[in-house]
Amino acid sequence: MKENQAPASNLKSGNVSNFKMKITNVCTKISKNQQTIRSVMALLSSNIASSVITAIGGLLVARFLGPEVTGPFRAFTIPLTYLMFLGLGINDGLWRQIPYYVGKEMPNRVDALASTAGAFMLFMSVVVSFGFVCCAIYSLFLHDLYSVLGWLSQAFFCWEVFYGSYLTSTYRTLHHFVTMARIQVVQTMLTFAMVFLLPFLSFYGLCARVALPSLLALWLYQRNRPLKVTYRFNSKDMRELLKIGVPFGFWGSLETSAWIATESTLVLSLGGVTALGLFSVAYALRGAINSLPKAVWQVLLPRVVTTFARDGSVRNANRRIIWVTIGITGFMILLACAGSFLLDIFVPYLIPKYVDGIPVMRVILWFPVVQAVCLPTNTLFAAGEHWLYGKAVIAGIVVFLVATYLLYPIIGGVLSVATGSLLGRIAMTIAAYLGLATLTRRET
Repeated sequence: MKENQAPASNLKSGNVSNFKMKITNVCTKISKNQQTIRSVMALLSSNIASSVITAIGGLLVARFLGPEVTGPFRAFTIPLTYLMFLGLGINDGLWRQIPYYVGKEMPNRVDALASTAGAFMLFMSVVVSFGFVCCAIYSLFLHDLYSVLGWLSQAFFCWEVFYGSYLTSTYRTLHHFVTMARIQVVQTMLTFAMVFLLPFLSFYGLCARVALPSLLALWLYQRNRPLKVTYRFNSKDMRELLKIGVPFGFWGSLETSAWIATESTLVLSLGGVTALGLFSVAYALRGAINSLPKAVWQVLLPRVVTTFARDGSVRNANRRIIWVTIGITGFMILLACAGSFLLDIFVPYLIPKYVDGIPVMRVILWFPVVQAVCLPTNTLFAAGEHWLYGKAVIAGIVVFLVATYLLYPIIGGVLSVATGSLLGRIAMTIAAYLGLATLTRRET
């Protein structure tokens, strides 16, 4: 009897122990999910506030200045948009490798890569800034004050584009996301406050409104940077970053900076400076609304990469993001529908100089919807499948250019570019989902 009772007692205690472990694991998962939710809500709330403030600021800009002023300023931003290629994808490599090595529990590799990336991006900031300063000096000899300040604004802003993007790439923990959100709100507030200088400074106010807030944000990012490493260039670490970053950086630059620059270039060539001014307001509207899905993307991408680093499963990485995608996509669709209805009411009253841009604004409202739908394709980035991502980008660009060419004789320059670009984004998203399905089937 006693011999039989001992194993039963041990079995009972083992079941209790297993039950406690399960409860502990569930509580841990709930705690982690709550931290993620708090982080997402912090970014969402700040981005919503920033979106509202940015939208109001954009309306005031359009109220104070006509497209004949905003168009020429927009033209000065095109070269820097193309020059983003000079980053060589280093920040993309860092974005992927930091959460990857966190998942592998290798903090020394995180510090080493951050040190090399910081040294390189500082160097690129100096080089690009020097180029714009030379353009400003040349314009000064020509007595063209507009161009002097236009180029100088880009000389300051490029520091946020290169070194600032490096600093934000190091903000990868939940706590640091909240800090980054606060810095973004401060930058947005200063940008908004400077809009009231525009009635007095006009074009010069636009230049100051780009340069000064970016310098403030850069200083705050530097002061609160999570990885306080000494910048030292290491060729071995650089090769690792390039191996990961160059493919994704190349395709990412095509998808973002080169795509946007091509939009502006086509609008300028097909419609002129005034058309570019109309497009600039629609572009500002897109940026304001697009910040909502972008906030979700900023928080979830490191989580997806870390999950993939731990278990190597594409399917598990997808589970972290699919339901969030459905929710944010539904919200963005409602926002686009409501916005399309409200444009006819508010634009003639608030910014009558831009009434001709209402059809373009209506198209622009659907870009954030596509951005929300794209969230699960970040798994391609986590898995390091740059070619599947690249094929999607190529498909999108081809559709963009072909659609613009075919639509131009029918609906005109600005609207054809906006519609063609939207169709290209949709095609890119479909191609990316096909790549993701291929990756999932390969894993199975």
